[in-house]
This record gives sequence, C-alpha cells and structure tokens, in this order.
Amino acid sequence: MKAAVLTNDRTMHFGDAADPKIGRGEVLVRTSCAGICGTDLHVYRGEFHGRVRFPAILGHEFGGVIQQVGPDVRGFAVGDRVAVDPILPCHACPACLEGRINCCATLKLLGLDLDGGFGEFVAVPQANLYRLPDNVAMKVVPMVEMYGLGHHVLERGHVQPGETVAILGAGKLGLSVLDVLCHGAGAAFSIVCDQAPFRLETARALGADHVVDIRHDDPVERVRELTQGVGVDCVIECVGHAHDIPGREPPLAQAVKMIRHGGRVVTAGLGEQLTPVHFKTLVMKEGAIIATRVTAGEFPRALRLLAKGLLHPERLITHEMPVQDAAAAFKLVDSENPGVIKVVLNQIPC
Repeated sequence: MKAAVLTNDRTMHFGDAADPKIGRGEVLVRTSCAGICGTDLHVYRGEFHGRVRFPAILGHEFGGVIQQVGPDVRGFAVGDRVAVDPILPCHACPACLEGRINCCATLKLLGLDLDGGFGEFVAVPQANLYRLPDNVAMKVVPMVEMYGLGHHVLERGHVQPGETVAILGAGKLGLSVLDVLCHGAGAAFSIVCDQAPFRLETARALGADHVVDIRHDDPVERVRELTQGVGVDCVIECVGHAHDIPGREPPLAQAVKMIRHGGRVVTAGLGEQLTPVHFKTLVMKEGAIIATRVTAGEFPRALRLLAKGLLHPERLITHEMPVQDAAAAFKLVDSENPGVIKVVLNQIPC
C-alpha cells in the first residue's frame, strides 16, 4: 500500500509500506480522510520518543470504507462507511476493570502505537468501528474523534445545562469543545480566550457569547467583569504549550483565578512546561483541577449530533490536502499559522 510515513523528527515521506493483515474480529478499512491532530504534531516534533517508533504511520482521526471482513465479524460488511475509534485498551488493568478504558495503563492508539489513517489501509478491530450515518459526508469523518473529545472534556468537567464556561485556547480542541458546548450541552454563557483574531471570529460564529483577545485584555479581569465578579462554573484549558505573553500568567494559573468558589478547571492540553498555580486561591475556593485524556465511548453521541446537523465541522476544517502532500501539510501545521485550524489529508487513487 501507499502511506505517508514519519521516518524521523520532522521528516516525512510518501511511499510504499507493508499491507496490513487482518485477524479474527478485524476488518480492513480503506482510509478516506484523516485529520492531523495536536498529538500528531507533538510526535512530529519529537516529543514522543520512547513510545512512537520510526518508521511510523500516524493518523488516529480517520474513517473510510470497509474493504475486507475477517472471521467472527458481525454486523459489518464490505462497502460500509465507518468512523474509527483509535483506542485499544488492555481490558485487564485496574482502570479498565472499573470501566475507565481511556485511563488504561498500557493504552495503545491506532495511528500512534500502531499504523493509522495516513496509510491507504488499516486493520481495525470490529469493536472500534462506528457506521457513518448516510447524511454525514465522509470528508468530516476526522472530526468525529474531535467531537468525541469535546463530549469527554465536558463530561469530565461535570458541565451542566445553564452553567457558565470559559475556554482558554481556540485551536482545534478548544473550538471542538465549544461547538459541542453550544449545540449539544446547553451552556447558558460561554467565553473564549485566544490571541488570534481569525480563531476568535470562528469561536463567535460557533456561538460563543463573548470572546477575549488576550493581546489587548487581561482574560482574568474580563471573565470577572462578564460574570459580575463571581467567576465561571468551569474553565476548560485547551492551550497546551502556551507562549509567554508579558504581564500574563500561564493559562492554568489564570483558570484557577477565573472559576467561582466551588468551581472546576479541566485541563486538556498536552503542554510539556511546568506551570505555577496559586494553590491558596484554589484551596480557598475549594476548586478542582481535573485532567482529561482521549475519549471513553463518546463516538455515538458525536455521530448523532453530526447526523442532526447540530455541529459545524465545515468551520473547523480549514485545509484539505492529498495524503501525498503530508510533508507540506505537517509543515503548515507546525508553523502555527493562526489561520490554520484543522488540516485533513484525503486519500486519492495512487
């Protein structure tokens, strides 16, 4: 088969790769579209040494059409359009046994630990397949995983209808969370903070009640003003590795100051930096800092919202490129151009 293969840090080429073999309970999926995720960028930059081995076929946000069905597969047939949940838990560690498969001690992902959607074909266990509704275009299938993340982040934050929420960071994840928040979770009031005008305008178009340009306004003060000094019920930190801005604290430190007494902070970014937090403030508020990791069975909810037309993937997919141009696509994402949100690689006949 053909695949975009990462052979070293920031080194990717398109060429031949071994055809995957399917076993019992597996199907062979011909990839149609795959998204470049923030985690893919971390791998590309060399931040996953020791876990990802070169040569690597990345791509864990993907879907396609079933080409072959292995023994013991039930309910799926050749020609079915599917979205793929990339999570492969062990089902035996303490976290898995209590139902928290995303916290698996040895969690593996298709497209990270095993070959993924930047290849022409992928071997996928039946348990990881979700049929794509007829009225959902294949070109948006990479967003299913992103919207699943949105659901999981909001669930981890115990966000309830009618609550107030601030989202720090209007990138791929932050805007996916916002789309679910505004159109599937019923928040009464939402604030998005970022420094890129295009992304803030996208947030406004998705339904954010207020946007804060952190280049010009102190986000902590603006959140206090917009909530009459109370603070929000929940802050969702989607920045990850933050760039220093003179006079501004790191996002997680800001989040602790933004929540109301008894409020929650959900941290979803994969930043490598150490972040100082004023724990006296956290303790006096009896606030909570909650981490979140990948998804835990939220694909069906994301697909239902997409099928009803309640979400807006077309606003988040800013670039579509053929998989043959994966090297250029990764350079584009690596540039951190604020006009780039989600880049999708499309498979075309080779």
